[in-house]
Amino acid sequence: MAIIIDGLKIANEFSLAIRSRVKNLKKNGINPKLVTISLGEDDRDNLFSSRRNELAKFVEIDAKNYHFDAQTKLAELRGFIQELNEDKIVHAIFFRSSMLKYLSFRDVINLISPEKDVDGATTINQGRLFLGEPGMIPCTPLAVLHLLRTVHEDLAGKHAVVLGRSSSVGRPLTQLLLNANCTVTSLHSYSKDIKNVCKTADILVSAMGNPKFVTKEFVKNGATVIDIGINYITDEKGISQIVGDVDFDDVREVVGAITSVPHGVTPMSASYLMHNTLKLACCF
Repeated sequence: MAIIIDGLKIANEFSLAIRSRVKNLKKNGINPKLVTISLGEDDRDNLFSSRRNELAKFVEIDAKNYHFDAQTKLAELRGFIQELNEDKIVHAIFFRSSMLKYLSFRDVINLISPEKDVDGATTINQGRLFLGEPGMIPCTPLAVLHLLRTVHEDLAGKHAVVLGRSSSVGRPLTQLLLNANCTVTSLHSYSKDIKNVCKTADILVSAMGNPKFVTKEFVKNGATVIDIGINYITDEKGISQIVGDVDFDDVREVVGAITSVPHGVTPMSASYLMHNTLKLACCF
C-alpha cells in the first residue's frame, strides 16, 4: 500500500512552528512584512495565492498584495519596486505573474533586491544556489525536499528524475537534490525515451504542467513520486477540476509513496514562502 504524503498536514505542522517564531520576533520589535506583486491576470482566485493569503494571516505575517495591469511599463515597476527595496519595514518581495506578454520575467525579477527576494528568483540568488553559497532558495523546491525527507531519512545515492527545467522549480530543485547527494537526471520536452528513463528513478518529481502525463508505465515499483503540477481541466460533464501531472489513481498502485494534488506540494510551498519571509526578517 502506497504512503500518501499528506502535504497539507505537514504544512500545517510546519506553519505552527513558523507562527511561534513570528510571535517571538514581534516581541523583539520586528514585524515581518511580505509584499506580493502580480502582473497581468489577477491572481486572487489562484490556488497558491489563496493559500498564501490565508497562511499569512495564520502565522501573523503582514502581507500586502499589489496588482498591475499586463501592459504596465518596466519603468513604472522599477520605481515601485525600488521604493519597496528601500522601505525598511518591508522584508520580503514576491513577484508572481501569469504568462508575460510585454515584459521579460528576468528583467522584472532582477529589479528586486537579492536581500528581499523571498523566492530566490533573482539571477544573484540563483547563482548563489548553484555555487553552494548562502542565499534565498525558491519555495517550491524547498517544499519538495521537505516532503521527500518525511519518507527518506537519507537521500544520498538515490536516483532522482526531475521532469521540467524551469528556472523557478526544475533547475533549482535539481541543484538541491545534487546538494543532497542524489544522482539527478533532468528531463524536458526535448528529452528522448522519457518513459524508460523515468522508470529508473527512485524519486520521480514532475513539474511539467501536463495533466496526468505520468502513468504507472513511467514508474518503478516502490518509487517515491512528487507531483508539482497544477492543471485545470474540464471533464466530459463540463465540470472543472484540478489535476496533477501524475495520474494519481493509476500510479498509486505501484509506488512506495506519492503526493496528491492539490494537497501535496502547494500548501508546503506556501509555508516556505512564510518561512523565507521570516528568515529575511531575522537577517534584515
